[in-house]
Amino acid sequence: MKLNKKHILSWALFDFANSSYSAVIASVVFPVYYVNVIVGNNNGLGDLWWGRAISASMAIVALSSPFLGGIADYSGLRKRLFFIYTLLSVVAIASLTTLEKGKLFEGFLLIVIANIGMEGGLVFYNSFLPRIAPQQFHGRVSSWGFGTGYAGSILSLLIALPLVKTGQFEATWLMVAAFFMIFSMPAFLFLPGDIKGNSSMIRAGITGFRYTIKT
Repeated sequence: MKLNKKHILSWALFDFANSSYSAVIASVVFPVYYVNVIVGNNNGLGDLWWGRAISASMAIVALSSPFLGGIADYSGLRKRLFFIYTLLSVVAIASLTTLEKGKLFEGFLLIVIANIGMEGGLVFYNSFLPRIAPQQFHGRVSSWGFGTGYAGSILSLLIALPLVKTGQFEATWLMVAAFFMIFSMPAFLFLPGDIKGNSSMIRAGITGFRYTIKT
């Protein structure tokens, strides 16, 4: 298998795209906004709800990942579900603009959905690596993805911080949603198409779960 530059660049750009979520929404800006503005951190209530949101979303992702991996490998729906999960995250991020002080449950729900979309999409994203690069190049290609992701984190924060300083939080969330979607498009357009699978989505998911249990 020869390395296809279009496939590699498209794959790496998805890391660039989703780093805007990781940096601005999951790590630096939105947690502080949710805890202190949306919830109000009286007696640590904001920290409690943020911790619950992250824990709930990661638990759902952890439990569903074996099924998603099976679907990616055996159903022929990898690329379609990759797009759907990413779109789910992007829509949830854009919907953060509807939050106001006191809407702690709405914020909780949106961040759970955004995180599930992001992390679930990564299951399908990672499953493309064996299709675009031979085994001996996996480390190199992964490092290119990591490097572009690091650059995406820096760029998205450089764009976000001036908006935050001027109190334009809604514009910040919309920027992240647009950044995520725009730079994900090459992956959706140019990564290899799905090979028709022999299993239904449910059967493929069960196969993936059984394989995970055995290993």
